[in-house]
This record gives sequence, C-alpha cells and structure tokens, in this order.
Amino acid sequence: MNWLCVTLMLCAFSPLDEMTYNNKEEFIEQSRNCVMWYNTEIPPQRRIPWQLAVAQAIQESNYGKSYFATEANNLMGLKEFDESRDGLKPRDNPNVKWSIKIFDTKCQSMIFYMNLLNVNHNYEEFRLEQLKQWTADYVDLEKLAKSLAIYAEDVYYTQKIIRIMRELESND
Repeated sequence: MNWLCVTLMLCAFSPLDEMTYNNKEEFIEQSRNCVMWYNTEIPPQRRIPWQLAVAQAIQESNYGKSYFATEANNLMGLKEFDESRDGLKPRDNPNVKWSIKIFDTKCQSMIFYMNLLNVNHNYEEFRLEQLKQWTADYVDLEKLAKSLAIYAEDVYYTQKIIRIMRELESND
C-alpha cells in the first residue's frame, strides 16, 4: 500500500450520518468509509491507515455491538477524565473517576481517535513511526500497531490489533 492515497469521492458519506450496519462486513465498510473520508480532510503525513483504525474499532467495540458503542457512539473506547463533562460510566464499575466519552455519531468517535493519535503526547512514538513511513513512502501496519501499546491496559492489545488487521487484509 502506498501513502499516496487515492482520493475517493464518498459523496453520499458524511461524518454526521449514523453508521448503520447489521453484520461484521457492514460494520467494517461503514468504519472504513469514515476513516477514508477523514483521511481526505487531513494532511497526507497525518493519515491513519484504515486497517489500523478499523481493527481498533473492532477490538474496542466488538463490531459496534458493545455497550459503549450503542449507548455513547464510542467505537474506540475513548475515556473522559473531566468529571464536569458528560460521559457514560461502565455498568460494572460506576464509581470509577473517568467515563466513556459520548459522541453524536460513531464516525465522530473515530475522527476524535484519529486526531488523538496525531496530537496527544502519549502517541509521539506512533507519530514518529508514521512520519518515518510516510517519508520513505511505505506502510508497515504492524510497526504502527506496536507503537500503540499505550492505547490500552491489555498487555496483548497490539497483538490483538495485528491479528485483526491480518484478517482484514485477507478479506480485502
């Protein structure tokens, strides 16, 4: 895959539209459309490979079926630490000091995630790898995934993301 993104005219797509899906394939397609659309809105060196974003959405939301996905439109497991902002508490742990961010649409949660990777200090390793690959005009999805170990508390998180990306590529 080349960093020179083929511009797709997703005329019927808007991040304000609800993502509607009835199965895994439709979830993947809708999530991919969101990522591909937003990638046309940001500089090429900041684009997030759709396979990485969709793999994380699958892992975080169980193909959009999780409680946080259905109740908060949050496909990415994004937390809110400001208690003055609206958020959704985990059902099994309502006393935690954080909540899950609530979004108007599921695509907006993916856009927030993509921006987070591109600006938050916790993802500097990711950005360095992203820039290195963009400059050399290649994509190594596994290296990008491995640079996101800090994204989740699960020590096997990056291995799970890599496995999902491989499944996505084999079905593409």
